[in-house]
Amino acid sequence: MGRRSTTANPRQIRSKRCGCKLCLARYPGDRPRTKECFGRWQARYMPPDKRERGKNFTTKEEADAFLDRFRVEVRERQWTDPARGEVTLTMWHSLWWQSQTAQLEENTIDRDGRSWRNHVERRFGTVRLVDITWLDVQTWVNSIWDGNGGPLAASSVTKAFQILDKMLTAAKHDRRIPFNPCDGIKLPSSRGRHPDDRRPPTSDQLALVREQLPEYLRPVQQLAEETGLRFGELAGLRWCRVDLVSRRIQVREVLIEPRGHVKRKAYPKSDAGLRTVPLTETAVQLLRELWDGEPDASRAVSEPDDGLLTEELVFHGRNAVRRGTKKAGGGERYRAPLRRSSLRRRWVDAIDKAGVARKVVKRWVEDVEDPESGRIKKEEKQRTDWWPDFHDQRHTFASRLHALGVPEAIAQEILGHERAGEVTWLYTHASADYAGQVLAALEGADPGQAQLRMVRGESVRVRNESETAASRVGVA
Repeated sequence: MGRRSTTANPRQIRSKRCGCKLCLARYPGDRPRTKECFGRWQARYMPPDKRERGKNFTTKEEADAFLDRFRVEVRERQWTDPARGEVTLTMWHSLWWQSQTAQLEENTIDRDGRSWRNHVERRFGTVRLVDITWLDVQTWVNSIWDGNGGPLAASSVTKAFQILDKMLTAAKHDRRIPFNPCDGIKLPSSRGRHPDDRRPPTSDQLALVREQLPEYLRPVQQLAEETGLRFGELAGLRWCRVDLVSRRIQVREVLIEPRGHVKRKAYPKSDAGLRTVPLTETAVQLLRELWDGEPDASRAVSEPDDGLLTEELVFHGRNAVRRGTKKAGGGERYRAPLRRSSLRRRWVDAIDKAGVARKVVKRWVEDVEDPESGRIKKEEKQRTDWWPDFHDQRHTFASRLHALGVPEAIAQEILGHERAGEVTWLYTHASADYAGQVLAALEGADPGQAQLRMVRGESVRVRNESETAASRVGVA
């Protein structure tokens, strides 16, 4: 705790403008004489680092209040040194980031790094920690949301904000700032969408898309539709994990692309991602044809530390010869792993040609520095959002399970979700054609058709015994 000085504390600082006796003795001059000194008051205090410091105040009461507050905060271990918060956010990021990378996955590090560089650093990089206010943060959040003409959707705004929030929370714990200005920030919510816009693509639509895809990507799309696997799980699928006899796939690893480099990752998105996925007859036939057409494929079992080993991959790109080798002698055989960016380009082209695509062009104005003059100028930018996305096939698969009566807990296991309640509900209910079900009930459906009944306020379908039995067989 700060000790009391043997001399007066606080003490009045002599001023060259004051005409009192003591100030004139210290700074002689021809000034009007005054009885009272109007110099500032200095409060001297000693933080835990044992170096005495001083802070000036206009009145003695303010200096006394500061000293009392300082002693209480040091005694209760709540003292925050203002000097430690005078570093810029960029300087603090370089210190804070070192403590984060050891606990994060490579994909998360890559994503958070982009959010920091593209959004947080641009606005707050040169601002000192102590100068960031609640209003600054709220104004920034509002400015980058596409609902106000910014570049980011609500979910992306939340991710960028979380980076700043984590940094300032760590600065508070490190006693650099007394409070986190991110507390109480109102984040934008996703815009409500019509149920028809949330509905995933149908099997007929996906069949049209498959016809427009390159030959080597058609099996990838079809297996995604039949199993609900994520793209990273499909790209990282190896023949040793495929059992065509028992009709199962073991999901044990994925391919990731941190900073553009393809790598094997020992575990999928979460622990729930480690699972066994059943194969339909269509999926089994597809994989048999792939295996028969790949004489150089391998069923060897390897570990992620052994490298890519592309000969073990079920799916690969079109590269038959490694880039840079001569084709005259056959070249070096190379089965390039699938890349997300390459798939997206061809997927967008396919859904556009198939006539099932919906696109939304979003435009915004951004401040950009002119490299020649160094001045900040306004530049209009745009982004195109396409539907359906490759990932939407998981929604189609989940809706298929839902229609067959598969219990939600089982659907959770197959899809690799951490929790069933909220996530799987979004997958299944977004596609439910409730209007069609009610219309069938109102007009009188045949005995074999789906009917509606009310259970705890929710509409559920009641199937006849044959449909229920078939559903149970399908689940088994």
